[in-house]
Amino acid sequence: MTTVRRSGFRPATIFLFLLAACTSPAPEDTGSGASINILSPAEDAEVCGTPLRVETAVEGLILVDPYAPEEDPEPGTGHIDLMLNGQDAVMGGAESLEVPDVADGVWQLKVELSNADHTPVQPYAGDFLYITVTEAACSSSR
Repeated sequence: MTTVRRSGFRPATIFLFLLAACTSPAPEDTGSGASINILSPAEDAEVCGTPLRVETAVEGLILVDPYAPEEDPEPGTGHIDLMLNGQDAVMGGAESLEVPDVADGVWQLKVELSNADHTPVQPYAGDFLYITVTEAACSSSR
């Protein structure tokens, strides 16, 4: 009697094939470990909002002008996105940023690093804190 061998995929093989086909690749690590920290103002500081001055420290990313159009930006270059209460305020290509005419009140100040093509650096690089903008702080800062 002749034994017939079945050829084909086993269920485990099919499962592994489907798993591999459905898995998306991890985002490319475009930031090479870039980081950003807010140096000033400090957490819970009372600050002037005309203008609001923000100092940061950036490592692992060369800052460039975010408004300069580049068809093929250099890897490892990017800019800072500054947000107030989750709303875009300014973009900057330097560690010092200014936001003109911020109204009095409590604000969440957040900075994030983006690549020169305006995509977020990977892994994520950002920092945030809360500040109080008050007109009284303007007279002491001038």
